Amino acid sequence: MRRIFLLSLLGVGLIALPSTLAATSDVSITSTGFHPSAVTIPAGDALTWTNNDTLRHQVVANDGSFSSPVLASKQSYSHTFKTGGSFAYHDGLHPALRGSVTVIPVRTVWITSNGFVPSVMSIRTGQSVTWVNKTNANQQVIADDASFASLVLAPGAKYSHTFSTAGTFGYHDGLQPTLKGTVVVTAPPPGESITLESNVDVVTYNGSVLLGGTVTNGTAGEKVAITANPQNAGTKTSKSVLTTTTAANGSFSMTVHPLVHTVYVAATAKSASDLLSIDVRPRLRLARLGRTHAIVTALAARSFFHKYALLQRYRSSRGVWTTIARVRFTRVTNGTSPTVMSGAVFRLHVRHGLRLRVFMPFGQTRPGYVSGTSNAIRS
Repeated sequence: MRRIFLLSLLGVGLIALPSTLAATSDVSITSTGFHPSAVTIPAGDALTWTNNDTLRHQVVANDGSFSSPVLASKQSYSHTFKTGGSFAYHDGLHPALRGSVTVIPVRTVWITSNGFVPSVMSIRTGQSVTWVNKTNANQQVIADDASFASLVLAPGAKYSHTFSTAGTFGYHDGLQPTLKGTVVVTAPPPGESITLESNVDVVTYNGSVLLGGTVTNGTAGEKVAITANPQNAGTKTSKSVLTTTTAANGSFSMTVHPLVHTVYVAATAKSASDLLSIDVRPRLRLARLGRTHAIVTALAARSFFHKYALLQRYRSSRGVWTTIARVRFTRVTNGTSPTVMSGAVFRLHVRHGLRLRVFMPFGQTRPGYVSGTSNAIRS
């Protein structure tokens, strides 16, 4: 099961796409900031920043995932974005100057009011393409040769199609025929195809993930290297490479323990798999401290100091959890590296017997982590 780190939604109505799309992959740095300040590109594309100012500048990702050297006038820096997501950045020498990059996930096409983005998609046989309607109107994806067609897609809806044969497949929007796109499908060379999958796409901190795959036409004993690329986000985790060998049918497996959002790739001497992204939740624990107080802890590879979690109660009549208070983390303790424990003790201003939990939203866990929930207790 494959999952690419989810893109942030960009507003309502016609998608408020940044001022550039995939066709533009250059940003100019001037005394007034980054131009354009917001860019959207497909995964796998590179973005280039050029310093067109007389002063020095430096491009630095807010989550630490990329950073340029200090750029003198007319110098440039490029970075390739391999996975989908939203990446905010700033000028390391002039922090008030800020920008952002939105990356369309791998093998995903956005339907916008201006057309399909990207308009040309290249994949291998057996892979799927997903179209997402990013407009406020209905859209429909139809192959020119009628080999595939979606239902009418409402705003926000998506459609996927798996291409089993090689070829070039043109398609258009059934409701706006002037919008056109192309999928180019190639067959991998014999013996050079490798897959990588996982049993889960989200794991709780310190949990395990089973990775597995197959080397096409592989034989027993072939070496497979699995590279883990943590999206560090200020944590102490680092890139690592683990090795395993194939079984008689070319299959392989390995258990890993991602500590932060991590991108994996498997490779042999002849081929490499697609990127596989695993999300990580902080490990949240809620416990009673006597009759009137409780303690919440969050384990992760970085501190959540001054971030907050939401105390929630379960309403059985409606079958939903509702928020009743915010709990801000005020204590930080270092555990066995790289674990950091963030905690808070708080008073329970509720009647006894309620079922309670804490929920930490994405806005408080990022970068590096997705939202998470604790165990439930009784007040």
